Amino acid sequence: MISKLSVLSNMEFMAKIEALRAAARFDFDSDLFVEILASLIGKQHAIVTVSRDDYLDFVEKMILLIGSNIFGFGITSIICTPEMTTEEFVDQLLIACDPSIGGPGSFSPLPSSSLEKGAEYPLWNSTYKVDISKQENITQKSLSRGKSSIRGFARRLPNLAVIRNLDNSNNYVQAQLLEILRTKKLVSSDGFFITPTPFLVVSLLSNRNVHLQLFPYLLDHFSVSHNFAPANLDDTSIEDSRSVSLDILPAFKQQAILTAKDLETLSMMANNVSISSDVRRYIHDIIVHLRMHRAVRGGVSARASKDFETLIKSLCPLHGISFATPSLVVIATRKTYAHRIIIPPADDERSTMYGSDPEALKQMMSNWTPDLIIEDVLDSVPAPM
Repeated sequence: MISKLSVLSNMEFMAKIEALRAAARFDFDSDLFVEILASLIGKQHAIVTVSRDDYLDFVEKMILLIGSNIFGFGITSIICTPEMTTEEFVDQLLIACDPSIGGPGSFSPLPSSSLEKGAEYPLWNSTYKVDISKQENITQKSLSRGKSSIRGFARRLPNLAVIRNLDNSNNYVQAQLLEILRTKKLVSSDGFFITPTPFLVVSLLSNRNVHLQLFPYLLDHFSVSHNFAPANLDDTSIEDSRSVSLDILPAFKQQAILTAKDLETLSMMANNVSISSDVRRYIHDIIVHLRMHRAVRGGVSARASKDFETLIKSLCPLHGISFATPSLVVIATRKTYAHRIIIPPADDERSTMYGSDPEALKQMMSNWTPDLIIEDVLDSVPAPM
């Protein structure tokens, strides 16, 4: 067993990754692992896109293997469809656990007194209060289901959930997920659940425009993004990955290479990262240039700016430093804003108010992509010396 935090703080960055690979006996993608680890340190959630749909199964298994073999997480995966209901989504999201373990994230039945009072649970506001006189059968059914769950087995939210094709899900499923990410709680007919610590949701999507299918507020709760496009991955390795069954892997390992305590220590190190006035001005200038860029519709949200700084601090302890550098700011810019930038149509570009030619604008706007916008901003803003 590796001395975990000493490995993370005393070795060169790539050597740290190789040491973790050797300990896990698993050749994971380093960029994907760094995104997952940085998300856990910053207590954020992530989007992973793939350049080819053939990679979806491969990347899903790699993320789940990182969660189970390195962090010892309880894991689950969900494939969303337009017909999926919120009940089906919740049922696939919850995982079984030993009721003797208890703790955060474990199952708790809804108390009957709360049902009678129409308690203000996150998903039950004043519009959806329970009328016992009309819903007696539903209440008894929910409570009996909860009691049977306690007698047989408990269920809880996983530490890592990989959600595929979230952009194909309906509005109700997306609203349910947004409520979980926002409140860190889940209330269903089966009981009341609290998200465990740590808790990470990874949305796995094909490399296409995700803004048309996802709620803007839900998209903004995914703090970082990563495009998986390995240069040395051939068709043979993809087929080999499909032949590996996740059934042979335990849902949770008690002995993890990096434990929740290690992640909490890294989070504390990230919170203590210092940002000099020059680097902070550099961060501010990047945000301002993104908001004012002619190819960015609606600017960038305040939440994105907060996540931007959090990611910068999360990357510092991974590189063995306690201060932010311009190079880490550049990395965080690409990871934070690539999935958040919305490119306006040509007729909505601001220069149309001053007589710009619509055809010329249409041709110009068609050449912009979120990645190009970010690189244009980074080229425009001088880095501190």
